[in-house]
Amino acid sequence: MNENRCLYCYKEFSEDQEKKPESSLGYHSRCSKKIFGSEIPPELTYSEEDMFELAESIIKSHKTVTGVQPKLSLGIDKTADRTVPSRFTIVGLWGEYILKPPTKSYRSLPELEDLTMHLATIAKIKTVDHSLIFLKSGKLAYITKRVDRKKGKKVHMEDMCQLTERLTEHKYKGSYEQIAKAILKYAANPGLDVINFYELVIFCFLTGNNDMHLKNFSLLKDEQLSYHLCPAYDLIASELVVEGDDEELALTLNGKKKKLKRKDFVKAMERAGINAKVMSNLFNKFNKLIPKWHSFIDQSFLSDDLKKSYCQLIEEKALQIEINKRGVE
Repeated sequence: MNENRCLYCYKEFSEDQEKKPESSLGYHSRCSKKIFGSEIPPELTYSEEDMFELAESIIKSHKTVTGVQPKLSLGIDKTADRTVPSRFTIVGLWGEYILKPPTKSYRSLPELEDLTMHLATIAKIKTVDHSLIFLKSGKLAYITKRVDRKKGKKVHMEDMCQLTERLTEHKYKGSYEQIAKAILKYAANPGLDVINFYELVIFCFLTGNNDMHLKNFSLLKDEQLSYHLCPAYDLIASELVVEGDDEELALTLNGKKKKLKRKDFVKAMERAGINAKVMSNLFNKFNKLIPKWHSFIDQSFLSDDLKKSYCQLIEEKALQIEINKRGVE
């Protein structure tokens, strides 16, 4: 465990910070405030074994968050004394947080997801609030703040299965061009949102995420009842953990899921009305970001071999779609 580093920002604790109670739970006070709303983070008193049992029981009672990966909906049971940590509780559908515990099937999923979300933030892609968190066993889980819940009330959110009129079981049947059409049709600021959408698709390709299906893109309704592209969620370098899958994207892009080239992204963006200058800026932006990504990956909670594999994966993907010094004009 990296006990001397913050699970939210990955930066080390100073000597003074190490003496504070929040550091023993894994956070700077300012980081805890950002993700949990209090300087002292809530305690997660469940062990890894508890998580598996709870996830199984909640799945059977149909109170789980939709998805294949084990997920639990959490709320915070606040204490009257601010110097005493609050506690997370399992609350079914109405929690404001989603917890993803580690799994026996796939290695380092929490660390990979949290890191990939950070890489998106470095790229100035809006993401949901997220962090790593210690289980009672000392193992790491991934926690994210729900954007479809606010102060116990539901915020209207439509995923792309709904907007393209597909059943959940058909979430892998579709194309990124179809998502772009839905954004252009329903979003209040369609021109900007469709650019941001394709920026996210390029990001997913570069980070080896071949599981961004229709339910992983959504539109959120604001207080003025206007739809906007939802901050990114469920970003993970799935190619690093799932063996034997040669598909590079979950949905088709220019009719393809693998052996993708730069021209495939260009053609898809052209169909959405994105001009050549904007496309060039997107590709060049990622070229400049890759060294920053490598540096942040090195600070992450991954093992050394996974850090190396992730950096290598990004380099290979960048070369494939000419996001590199030789491929940028």
